[in-house]
Amino acid sequence: MINDLILSPENIPVLSKAKAATFHRQVKERIFETGTGLFEYVEAVKFFDALDKQISGDSNRKIEPDKEFIDYIREQIRLNGEKETITTKRGVKFQNAETGSSYDFSQCGDPELIELEAKAKDAADALKVRKEFLKALPMSGMDIITADGEAVKVYPPSKSSKSSFKVTLPK
Repeated sequence: MINDLILSPENIPVLSKAKAATFHRQVKERIFETGTGLFEYVEAVKFFDALDKQISGDSNRKIEPDKEFIDYIREQIRLNGEKETITTKRGVKFQNAETGSSYDFSQCGDPELIELEAKAKDAADALKVRKEFLKALPMSGMDIITADGEAVKVYPPSKSSKSSFKVTLPK
């Protein structure tokens, strides 16, 4: 099994979703059996995840896609592929595709849209304020009077969390 985990230019596995699952299962079993390699494995996984973000971008982390590199990939597919598609020796398919559309409504000049966007923003702001109010309530709840004059008891939201771990690659 150990030889199955060696990656070298001569021994690159077929890259597929199933092989990724098998590879992870094998590495996990080896880590559990030997008690070694855990942190190195997760470091490598996180490194390749960070590489993907450098190419594809990550709006949450404000990383812009590498448009120059993406354009080069698209051009190579166009020049070397058949019907805008290239399949590697290992069966990985690269295909030029439109992956999303976006619209800029700022230049429309539609008064109804402007009014609806203002109402939506006001509603979102009011919702945020209300949720913060509810989070601050005591566990025993609080009696309030609704806009209709009805007395109701409101309680704070239930809170749950999950435990995991964080990995921070050095800069």
